[in-house]
Amino acid sequence: MRATMVGCSLVLCLILALTVTPSRAVDVSLIGADPGPNATGEIPAWEGYKNTPCPADLPPGSYIPNPWKDDKPLFRIDHTNVEEYKDRLSAGQIRRLERFKTFYMNVYQSRRTLEFFPEYYEKSRENLKTARVTEEGQLEGFNGGVAFPNPKNGLEAIWNVRRLYMGDDTHAREARRIVAPSGKMKKLIWEVTVSTWDEGRMLSPGHENPEGYYQKIQQVYTYPTEEWGRAWLGVHYLDVKKKTDSWMYLPTMRRVRRTPTMRDGFQTEGEYTMDDLQEFMGDVTLWDWELLGKREMYVSDNNYDLFLPDGTDADECMAGHLNPERIRYELRRVWVVQGTLKPGVTHPYSKRVGYYDEDSWMPCTGERYDRRGNLWRMMEVFPYADPCQKVRLWIGYTYQNLETGRYDLFGGLRSEVPTTTIYNQGLIDEQEFSVQKLREAGR
Repeated sequence: MRATMVGCSLVLCLILALTVTPSRAVDVSLIGADPGPNATGEIPAWEGYKNTPCPADLPPGSYIPNPWKDDKPLFRIDHTNVEEYKDRLSAGQIRRLERFKTFYMNVYQSRRTLEFFPEYYEKSRENLKTARVTEEGQLEGFNGGVAFPNPKNGLEAIWNVRRLYMGDDTHAREARRIVAPSGKMKKLIWEVTVSTWDEGRMLSPGHENPEGYYQKIQQVYTYPTEEWGRAWLGVHYLDVKKKTDSWMYLPTMRRVRRTPTMRDGFQTEGEYTMDDLQEFMGDVTLWDWELLGKREMYVSDNNYDLFLPDGTDADECMAGHLNPERIRYELRRVWVVQGTLKPGVTHPYSKRVGYYDEDSWMPCTGERYDRRGNLWRMMEVFPYADPCQKVRLWIGYTYQNLETGRYDLFGGLRSEVPTTTIYNQGLIDEQEFSVQKLREAGR
């Protein structure tokens, strides 16, 4: 089985998604965010969606019109002035600017509008009393929302990332492009359906779950022609040490085959390993985690105009990196968590660092260090706040090799994939995630 199938669908699922609920008071401090501005006022106080409501009559899956279309960049960071701003940049961002002279960062006014439904914050309040990490490193007493709004250590912090709310169910069509250093690319398009089974289900009835499922995912490729009809089914478990069960339908053979399990450090055909999904989606017990606190950083957010309806491959993808012209960066407060590989564990990375937005605990960017301790890769997310689905939607994300310039771009290509992810359409029948349904979906 090709590793792209699991990677694409899992990362796609790593999105906070909610539907609109009756308005009640929301307290972002319940998930560990500071509702106030920073000392200089460059980071504003949190305001929620009160000034950016959902546009009327917008069909599900539509891209949200840019509420900040009149904003202009405050300044630009590139290889000529990176030293001036390095205190607010990550090691990966600095290395990219130094390595690729055609990349730059347009920095805009910061906007803090992301808001979730009230129960999300209330569940996070409940976690203050019940959530804990066992001696074996497993999460217990989780109610949904954010497991540890004010984590005391790195292990608690990474569980916030490992158990992000991903919607009760997800339906989407996505594109992926693997771009070589020369600019030559491989393009893939697929459809995916996901059902979440964990304690975090909030908007629809739960499943009977004696087997301890976490997620069930079905993915079907539609492009290119030679991939058409290839389908994959994955079953993931709450126990992070339990291996994923997976099957693949091969249209050329007209058969379903059980596939080998790919976990943690398994290297895909692109620039990421299996536990790079959702920035980190692996076994937490393989790493020694350190919470480095919060810091102010320029990170990507509110990227409503990153991909235009008539965007082309050449417009969106440059040799060495994504086209930087329409990427929006803002000054934000982020949590910083570092993982160091434990002795005796085999993995391509020796260390990983993740940066997570304080208003959501969603990843912004992250670095990967090779076995020699050298900075090797970075991951970056390009999101925006969706007031219709109450979501911080990843409309794009990249995994980039900082040495060679090869990268994976997920998202974009709106001329061929014109809609975004649609969440919470109702409880999905368990039988939809079966070997028989996989065979039918792949035909």
